[in-house]
Amino acid sequence: MCIPWKKQVVAVLLLLCLPLIFIGCGGGGGGGGGGTRIISGIAVKGPIMGALVSVYRLQLNGSRGALLGSGTTGADGNYAVKIPASVTGPVVVTVTGRAGATYLSESTNGPVPFTAADSFSAVVDNFNPDVPVTVSPLTEAAFQKLSLILEQKATVTTITTQVLQSAVVAANAQVGDLFNVADILAPPAQSTAYQAALMVIDQMIVDSKAGGTVTDTTAVMTVINQAIADVNPALPAYQTFVDVFTTAAAQVAVDNPGAIAAAVVSMTAQVTNPPLEPNFADITAPSAVTGLSATTAAIDSTTSTVVLTWTAASDNNAVAGYDVYRDGAKIGTTTTTTFIDSPVTSNVTYIYTVVAFDAAGNFSSASAPLSVKPNQASLSVTVTGQLSGDLLAQLDLSPPTAPTGLAAVTTAITGTTSSVALSWNASTDNVGVTGYDVFRDGVKVGTTASRSFTDASVTSAITYSYTVKAFDAAGNRSAASAALPVTPNRPSLGVTVSGQVTP
Repeated sequence: MCIPWKKQVVAVLLLLCLPLIFIGCGGGGGGGGGGTRIISGIAVKGPIMGALVSVYRLQLNGSRGALLGSGTTGADGNYAVKIPASVTGPVVVTVTGRAGATYLSESTNGPVPFTAADSFSAVVDNFNPDVPVTVSPLTEAAFQKLSLILEQKATVTTITTQVLQSAVVAANAQVGDLFNVADILAPPAQSTAYQAALMVIDQMIVDSKAGGTVTDTTAVMTVINQAIADVNPALPAYQTFVDVFTTAAAQVAVDNPGAIAAAVVSMTAQVTNPPLEPNFADITAPSAVTGLSATTAAIDSTTSTVVLTWTAASDNNAVAGYDVYRDGAKIGTTTTTTFIDSPVTSNVTYIYTVVAFDAAGNFSSASAPLSVKPNQASLSVTVTGQLSGDLLAQLDLSPPTAPTGLAAVTTAITGTTSSVALSWNASTDNVGVTGYDVFRDGVKVGTTASRSFTDASVTSAITYSYTVKAFDAAGNRSAASAALPVTPNRPSLGVTVSGQVTP
């Protein structure tokens, strides 16, 4: 059958264009297809709304490289940006102001323009789509510190991706240490200290604008960045920061009694007498963690708690902390030799490893892996060896005492949501208290090894009932504490409660 010549030409042109069509439709910017992944988190000073979010590769000198994706922040400051699925390793997330962008002031509880002159960045040592990335004034200070750390490391070694990653960790840790914040990339709603730091910085900005000459965050960020450049109380730049910080901190402590005020007092002491700046030219890693062991305790018929302990690593200077991994994914960081993983599914085998790091960002090799299969029974089982002899004679069956003195501080996050910071007196146990389970309206909302817990985001003006139970390493649980009714406030100031919150 003959095809007219015009139809033949059209058919040939279509065949020639098909490859171009497929190339043009190939997966949304990732080079060679492969799809996309999401990097997400929150931009906060209070929440930054309507700002531009850009994600870049991080270059070996600590500057921004190729643009990987962009988006905007939502009304609550959250963002989610698509980047190529092939992206791994160090990245930088930058949030920049523009017309119509605002942030919520913790001091005035009102929106403030986030202008084109305003910009915060956060550096991440190894992108993981499952871990949110906070962008804040603290992460901006770490971003500015990064290039200075890399300059020191370049004097003793070649800057590779691994060295860059260690420098990122060191920069984030340096800022976190100064402000008493364990992880500046984690959501601030999970940390009273982080919330307190942002409140003080906001008050610093309010104070700087009082003269009428400053209209954005840049003046205060310059003061912070110059202080972070060399944390040395003898230097004029650092003393200027201390003066501005302590004035603002005093006001925040007065306005926010309770947990926030306590965090501000502790932070002020740290800022006034800061830890010595590490030798960032140090490239010697800590020794590997040894003696990793675990105890499991059933929470209910399907979930358990895993309590990990290990022998302290050593370092030529000092070990700064430990990263804990489950099945190859980091699940937490601690400065002690104990970590609680809770809850996990019972009767499933998990592989745990621990990596030590120092203040210069050097990481040890991973510990020997520990295989843990949490039990479904009500009694805990030590997994480092087998139980022998008379089982009942070896079991600890005595529960801890019930927690007492449960109290709360509420802090408004937005116009409709708040955080609740709980604290209580320590329980006692015949062997030792391992941790505490926290319940809201009878439903467990978290577990902690300390005597405080922050319920990160609840609806304001609704009354909740909180209780706390202590548990030991054998899985024995105390009776619940006396219930504490809490009605989170709508205003921007935290309200200390030891009972019902008054309007």
